[in-house]
Amino acid sequence: MIVIDCSALVLVLTAHGSDGELVRSRVAAAGDVYAPTLLDYEIQSALLGMQRGGKLTEREVERAVLAYRMLPIDKRETLPFWDRVKQLHANLSAYDSQYVALAEALGVPLITSDARIKRSGAAKCEVEVFASIRP
Repeated sequence: MIVIDCSALVLVLTAHGSDGELVRSRVAAAGDVYAPTLLDYEIQSALLGMQRGGKLTEREVERAVLAYRMLPIDKRETLPFWDRVKQLHANLSAYDSQYVALAEALGVPLITSDARIKRSGAAKCEVEVFASIRP
């Protein structure tokens, strides 16, 4: 079981080569995959931003969205973790705090490509960083 954040999921859906393969293998090995409901909004924003920035074509975005829709990700509300999200927000964004709080509540690792989450030292769960977008 794992919680996956948007940055890692973007790699799953769009990365070619070893970066994509490593995180795809980790997700496949995890069995159950969880994420906050926030993921639906973040993935749309990320993919459209990549298209606007010329990193993905419209066709690549459409393929990524189709693949995303087919992924068996169990999305959970994070409002019940409000108190922990507030605590984490001292070191992390409100968005990142939701992923961490969910992983902590489930007692599972968080999969990300944002090294800042691990470096913050705020998470009380394991944080696995793949192909960091922020060294």
